Amino acid sequence: MDTTPTHAAIYCRISKDIAGTGLGVERQEALCQNLAREKGWKVAQVYTDNDLSAFNGQGRPAYERMVSDLESGTIDAVLVVDQDRLTRHPMQLEGFITLADRLGVPLANVSGDIDLASSDGRFRARILGAVARQESEKKSERLRRQKDQAASKGWAQGGRRRYGYRHARAEDGSATLQVIPEEAEIVRETASRFLSGESLRQIALNLNARGVPTATGGDARWRVTTLRTMLGGPHISGLRVHHGEIVGEGNWEPILDRTTWEQIRAILGDPRRQRGGRPAVHLLTGLLMCSLCGVSLRHSPRPAPSGRYSCDPPPGGCAKIAISARRVEEMIEAAVLEALDSPQMATALREADTPDLDGIIRQIEQAEASLDELARHYYTEHHISEREFIVARNALDARITDLRGQLAQRPVTGRLGASGRDLRGLWDDADTTTRRQIIAEVIDHVVVSPGVQGRRFVDPGRLQIIWRA
Repeated sequence: MDTTPTHAAIYCRISKDIAGTGLGVERQEALCQNLAREKGWKVAQVYTDNDLSAFNGQGRPAYERMVSDLESGTIDAVLVVDQDRLTRHPMQLEGFITLADRLGVPLANVSGDIDLASSDGRFRARILGAVARQESEKKSERLRRQKDQAASKGWAQGGRRRYGYRHARAEDGSATLQVIPEEAEIVRETASRFLSGESLRQIALNLNARGVPTATGGDARWRVTTLRTMLGGPHISGLRVHHGEIVGEGNWEPILDRTTWEQIRAILGDPRRQRGGRPAVHLLTGLLMCSLCGVSLRHSPRPAPSGRYSCDPPPGGCAKIAISARRVEEMIEAAVLEALDSPQMATALREADTPDLDGIIRQIEQAEASLDELARHYYTEHHISEREFIVARNALDARITDLRGQLAQRPVTGRLGASGRDLRGLWDDADTTTRRQIIAEVIDHVVVSPGVQGRRFVDPGRLQIIWRA
């Protein structure tokens, strides 16, 4: 009886296809097709896992499909270039051996066949599998040491290109990043606008309208997440990250200075920015307060055309206060502009408390250096116990978190301008979001009192403005 396989399978796998061309698996398939012709086997199916490792345990859909087809009898033999292309996991190899033995499936290798039906063949397969596993582990350890060493020296990481930089080589041959001048200008512009109070959404819309390409190029568009990743990445200020932690300065030129980047990072990490919902679209939302129950007035589009701000009905509010949106916005705008034109306001804004940003950054850097020293005492020199290490580390982490919180509380004055004159100059061209920030810089809230029944105009006396400065 002829037992020559008539529905053989070729299995191909390559761990890393850097170019994305699939040439590695194509070469494997060609070698296996030649072997099949030599043996007189008919190939019915080719299974390919491209850019997937057999070592790290990630799923291999083509391999799993092939095993399923073996079980169902769709295929009756397997060809591979070498056994380690099939698997490098001893447990997975045992599973395949058991399956092949039960079904009588021959395994052909370009580098030399293994008879899984015999004890000697299975023994050889296990030895080859153990050797392949050890080689993979050694390679993994070697790569890990190389990455640790590169991080300690501040060499740049590989991977996807980051906006503002291209991958390059330093004079000593180490991996570094080279600044792309035109993209660096966009980074600085974006940082300045963000610190001046513009939202990431506004900036993204503007960049898209101007046709500014992203790092990906093509039809890719700027999004809030894209800008958050770009501005929040430590690499933008020349800092090297390893295992999610800043480990020191990188060997490339920063686009943003450390102080600017820390301010951005603190604002992005401010819990108040994590609240869901759409941003306020009306000038005085959250600023007007009912004089009777203390609830913030909400904007309603009715009556048309401007709508009104009114108190919620019970149990949230008292529903006894309402005021024309257009008129109250006009009055508050006039009051704010008059205040900003006054020398008293300019003086008050200049004298407003502002944190010592450079001093805060120095304290953060000192705390980070203390963390490095602490790690050396624990991991390298073993001078302190694990308990001492954890207590000290937690204290330093809390200190850094507190300092970054101080950066996030930087007043709007420091971002929009240092005086009333600066803020006044911004008003005419500002959008609603920026105008809200300017108002919030000088007004804490506005108390709205009940109006006179039947009166058609809004009495300015209904408004009690509580000024910040």
